[in-house]
Amino acid sequence: MKARVILLVLLLALLLAACGRDEAEPAGGELSAPPGSGSAVQHLLPSLSLEESQAMARFLNANRVLLAEDRLFCYDFDEDWSPVLASYRWEDGALSDYTVLARGCVPEYLCRADGWLYYIERSSGAVERVPEQGGDRQLVRAGPCRWLSLRDGILYFCDQTGRFLSLDPARHQETLLLEGPCGVAWPLDGAILYRSERDGGRLYLHRLADGSDLALSAEAAGSPLLWEDRLWYCGGGALHSLDLDGQDPRVYALPETDGALELLPEEQGLSLRGIRELNSPVQWVGGPEGPFLQQARGYQSCDWLGGGLRVDTVYEPDGRIRCYLLQDEKGSHLSFLAGRTT
Repeated sequence: MKARVILLVLLLALLLAACGRDEAEPAGGELSAPPGSGSAVQHLLPSLSLEESQAMARFLNANRVLLAEDRLFCYDFDEDWSPVLASYRWEDGALSDYTVLARGCVPEYLCRADGWLYYIERSSGAVERVPEQGGDRQLVRAGPCRWLSLRDGILYFCDQTGRFLSLDPARHQETLLLEGPCGVAWPLDGAILYRSERDGGRLYLHRLADGSDLALSAEAAGSPLLWEDRLWYCGGGALHSLDLDGQDPRVYALPETDGALELLPEEQGLSLRGIRELNSPVQWVGGPEGPFLQQARGYQSCDWLGGGLRVDTVYEPDGRIRCYLLQDEKGSHLSFLAGRTT
């Protein structure tokens, strides 16, 4: 009898201890952390570094320029002003050694991995590649494709129906990740941030673990960007932002814009550029809360942002490319096009 009483007491003590542990454990998405490091909160959306946010901004602008080590790769022109994929040597703040890598193509969404340059050829929409040193264009995936990105050696893109896929170029293995149809899709750890084309362009987070979708915007959303612990996007003529839990919505009024709106995360803050069609395109620039200033002539779009450098395509008012403009963090400017630099 005494043994039974002792056993019951022990079982009751174990149950109370388990309940105590359950009450003490963090609730609702907190991750365990090493002793002394503080608790880490698992948000709905990840917080990106400045470098990662800039890569996302380049992707949204169909980056046609790629800076890697001492080389600059870009969509350019040859001596007959035919489109080419070209490279320059970037050294001591100067460009030299202009080299045509592939002819007859308009490369967009430039990516680089294992000695290859990957891109989408604009006229066909096909994913192609060429060696970094130049050579024959190779077909990687028939088009039309859009929104090409590369992460850890894996290519991500949308096909002609808007499905989001991954492709391992080394194994030639293609995987369907999301039926879509997607207007924009960006891979994250265990999730996909995408704009749906099924319900008017709302923004969603797709979780790969369980296949669930979470709506992040109530309206059509353009230019989604993760920057400084917030998700930013454009919609309804305004700039919107949410925190990493999809809460704390903020709205910023913007000037009237007819063209695409650029969100550019830089060391000094988030800058915006938009285009309004009057008698000719007029570009305004500013921050989320202004002030907004108009460009005097023509307009620009960003093709590279990172490492303290920015490369813009400078357009004439009639839409012709005037030049590329490379700017460093010291304010120096260098223009180049078709091997000519000033």
